[in-house]
Amino acid sequence: MVSKYLKISLIAVIILGVLVPVIYFSFIQNSSREIEIDLWYTYEGGDVISAKVQSYMDSHPQVQINFIEQPSSGWLDKFISVAQTGESPDIFLGKGSWLGELAKLGYIHSLTNYITPEDESKFFSSAIEGMAYMGEYWGLPLWYDSILLFYNKDLFDAQNVSYPLMNWTDVEFIDAAIDLTDRTEEQQIYGLVWATLSPYMWPAFQFGFDHGPLYQDEMITVNDTASYNAMDFIYDLKYNKRVVKYDDTSGSATQAFITNKGAMLIYGGWYIPMLEDLGINYGIQVLPSISSTGERITPLVEVKGWGISKDTEHSDTCYDIIKFLSSKDVQEEMIEKEFKVPTLVELLNSPLVKNDPRISIQLEQIEFSQLLPLDPIYNYYSDYMRAALQFILLDHLDIQTSLDDAQSGINSNVEGT
Repeated sequence: MVSKYLKISLIAVIILGVLVPVIYFSFIQNSSREIEIDLWYTYEGGDVISAKVQSYMDSHPQVQINFIEQPSSGWLDKFISVAQTGESPDIFLGKGSWLGELAKLGYIHSLTNYITPEDESKFFSSAIEGMAYMGEYWGLPLWYDSILLFYNKDLFDAQNVSYPLMNWTDVEFIDAAIDLTDRTEEQQIYGLVWATLSPYMWPAFQFGFDHGPLYQDEMITVNDTASYNAMDFIYDLKYNKRVVKYDDTSGSATQAFITNKGAMLIYGGWYIPMLEDLGINYGIQVLPSISSTGERITPLVEVKGWGISKDTEHSDTCYDIIKFLSSKDVQEEMIEKEFKVPTLVELLNSPLVKNDPRISIQLEQIEFSQLLPLDPIYNYYSDYMRAALQFILLDHLDIQTSLDDAQSGINSNVEGT
């Protein structure tokens, strides 16, 4: 009869015989990954990118990629802080406006010598330009983000108002907003909602009144006639026609839209997945033109893309990774799961794009958009214009005086750099 102690010993030997090879194999596998890369990821689609990162590692056993999700709030300050200590991530996904600031500070790699003419030709010219600053390329584009006109079909149907069309001008736009507004205490429904105090939103109207792009000749002008007319237009919608409400923040505007208190919403295409999840009966359309100028209300478009840190010791590997993470397969999955607008030319005729108005209309709007400046001057503009918008739309201060003050602030900061 075998003693219980002998049985225990035999079991222990069997367990060790199984576990030791497994542990040893795992150790050998991890230690064989000679290159370790930290990747910061921000924004939607983390599950898609995480899976693609694993696919890359599966086919490149010498590379270990640490996928680290980062919130967008405070991202730039955090990156600058770790870059100052030489500990910034090898690869990151960021918005174009961050690239300009980081490039100016010398914290990221120029990709100009990596991006071949063949690489460049694969992307829409506006997408690759959205990664450029000071004559250099600083990233590879993954998707576009732009502003659209969302409309609540239930509210339109209830008032028998026709849905927005691509050929709408401000005349039809305002008429619809008036017809859809019900300011009675019981309803409090407004025809139009958007974050009127946002300096990101305002340049769309400035362009519509014949200003042209916000950023011209390395400068931003906010106090010319077109800028005055754009601000007067918004003020008139809010206080004279009284068709705008719930407009102090993007959160207020989007909440009004999904609770049937706002009939039309000016907001970003990144909101589409949320509306789909909530089951909102909505449509999207490009923003209208201004009848007096013939120019379309033309919002800022921002490109989200991959960058490489100056701290990396593996820049060649990093570029290979971000090429993989900008590829057709990745972008197709981002279209399917997140309704992201692709930056690759070959996807223009994809059924995923052509047959889905949630993508095709976003692409049409991007044709009527202006690139968000990568120049850090945009940060000065943003600060001073936010103050001007509040002075005018909340405090009812003089439009021209407020715009002149904002221009002086922008100029003084530019001259001091």
